Amino acid sequence: MTVSNEPGYYADGRYGIHIENVVIVREAETPNNLGNGYEHVTMAKKWLNSYHAETLEKVEPLLHNDPRALEWLEREFSCVEDDPFRCGRLI
Repeated sequence: MTVSNEPGYYADGRYGIHIENVVIVREAETPNNLGNGYEHVTMAKKWLNSYHAETLEKVEPLLHNDPRALEWLEREFSCVEDDPFRCGRLI
């Protein structure tokens, strides 16, 4: 099932922030046995390094026959040091 996750914050009469992210609901082992996990479809993430790591994980396998494109991807989606989350692949 595909759903839209749309968190937001609105300061009445001043401004609002709204983020829309489409996710696919998947069966998954969870700490409280809820049985659902989520896979991001919309690749707009709150934290840049998490976005970069997830993009690399999904796109790198598609570029194994194109070293030039793979080099570009790895360069452009490298770790941003001032992101509050650590650098590296998804855990």
